[in-house]
Amino acid sequence: MKPLKIIIVLITFIVIQSCVKDVDFDQVDDASIQTSYISTLVYFDLEPIKFLDEYNNEITWTSDFIEAPISTESQDYLERVEFTVITENTYNRDFKIDVVFFDENSAPVYQLKPSINILANSTTTTTIIEIPQNEIDVIYSTKYFGFSILMSKSEDGSVLSGNEDFKLNLKSSVQLFFNFRKI
Repeated sequence: MKPLKIIIVLITFIVIQSCVKDVDFDQVDDASIQTSYISTLVYFDLEPIKFLDEYNNEITWTSDFIEAPISTESQDYLERVEFTVITENTYNRDFKIDVVFFDENSAPVYQLKPSINILANSTTTTTIIEIPQNEIDVIYSTKYFGFSILMSKSEDGSVLSGNEDFKLNLKSSVQLFFNFRKI
């Protein structure tokens, strides 16, 4: 029985030896971790009352501002920025949305191009706008994102009233793509 145990131990040792390769610990220098971070920006339903002044006169422009949720800690690793805007429009009018970046003094520093055009009576539409690589650093001087919404004039000359059942639904987010690597 002893020779059988010795043979099993020898075979096990040979098998283990043949499965082990030299480990190159210098590979760690070439390692990178790619990840992305998504942050919701704004969500709203714009009803006709939002496009009326205190005297119920139609106004064609409104806006919303939010603080930018971006830190400069990982600036060296940011590779791509994508803005996603999902809209649904039950109005019988077109809309144009501009996204403008503002610094800490509320001065505009960048505008996403192209503007987002929303057709009248449109179903769910997704628009993705990527900031060009050579302009990506502007994200770190941004303190606020501003969304300006412009409603087109009615084709038949009619004006909105507060009791109509129209809605412009807008959801937006920003996705930051990082590649953490040794610099």
